[in-house]
Amino acid sequence: MRTFRRILGFVIIFLISVGIFTFLLTPPSGIRVLLHQAKEGNYDTLIMGESHAECGYNPYIITEGTGHETVSVARRITPINNIYYILQEANVDDKYKTVILDIDPYYWRLDQTRDPGQDMNLMPYITGAKRWEYFKNVVWPDRFVKLFCDYQLTWENIQKIPNCVRAKLDKEYIENNDNAMNAVNMYLKSDTAFTYEGRGFLRGVNRAPDLGWEDWEFKGDVEQSNIDSLEQIKAYCDEHGIKLICVQSALIPSRLKTQNMGDVHDYFDNMLGAMGIEFYDFNYGKWEYLYRTDNDYVDMDGHMMGDIADRQSRLLVEVMKSDNPEQYFYSNYDEVLANLD
Repeated sequence: MRTFRRILGFVIIFLISVGIFTFLLTPPSGIRVLLHQAKEGNYDTLIMGESHAECGYNPYIITEGTGHETVSVARRITPINNIYYILQEANVDDKYKTVILDIDPYYWRLDQTRDPGQDMNLMPYITGAKRWEYFKNVVWPDRFVKLFCDYQLTWENIQKIPNCVRAKLDKEYIENNDNAMNAVNMYLKSDTAFTYEGRGFLRGVNRAPDLGWEDWEFKGDVEQSNIDSLEQIKAYCDEHGIKLICVQSALIPSRLKTQNMGDVHDYFDNMLGAMGIEFYDFNYGKWEYLYRTDNDYVDMDGHMMGDIADRQSRLLVEVMKSDNPEQYFYSNYDEVLANLD
């Protein structure tokens, strides 16, 4: 009995310690707040993707231009397989009619991890049978430990503890109000380059320091699991009467000159076309509709300043409403390069 009590006491102390460290060191969750807004708000159009979508498509402009209330659940570092589960949870009341999914090729590479941790641990926010499916298909095979201990005990993270606690104890965060994203972004220190304007939209306002981005070559090979997840998204949209539109946010012009983004375009245009999914690559957007220079971007990666994000959003509206969307795009990559400044 004494041995059992000792073991039980150790387990209890261990769980309490894990709980304390998890609260102090695990980042506040932006996806938690965004999912709550998407589920509770009166929306019928959903923007999805990663950081390029987060700051590249203004839901207010899309709402004004289409007449359909739009919200974004796009979030940085989102693995493709997570998007499938985010979509299901956001649409739990079966209210969405259109999904705009941004394709960032960086997340499709063979060496890109599918980490369900950091802000992408969906286990606490998924309801019903989907929770077990997510655990079995995403959390368990990838990084099970991240379900409980999504942090590293480093000096940098220890220094973040005051901001972490402040964000999690913020009344707006506790109540899942949209304004809680201000506290989340302050913790992530993205509030110096972006301001949060609501509905999931981050407006780029300042140039950021070099984030260590470097060129990479697209070789036409992608993670098969990403294709599988996209097929699941397409099947779900078809089953629920949702129109799925895939887009690619226009990248910084200097990247277009050094990377083989024409090959990227051809790969996704062919793959998505074979699936019967509309695809609009704004790298191919004609200059008169989407003029841009490197100064229109927060960083070399391609995160947009607010002005060009607004213009890209207006162009997306025109494309969505047009009977001839091809008129807004160049027909090949040579034309794209010929019109770059």
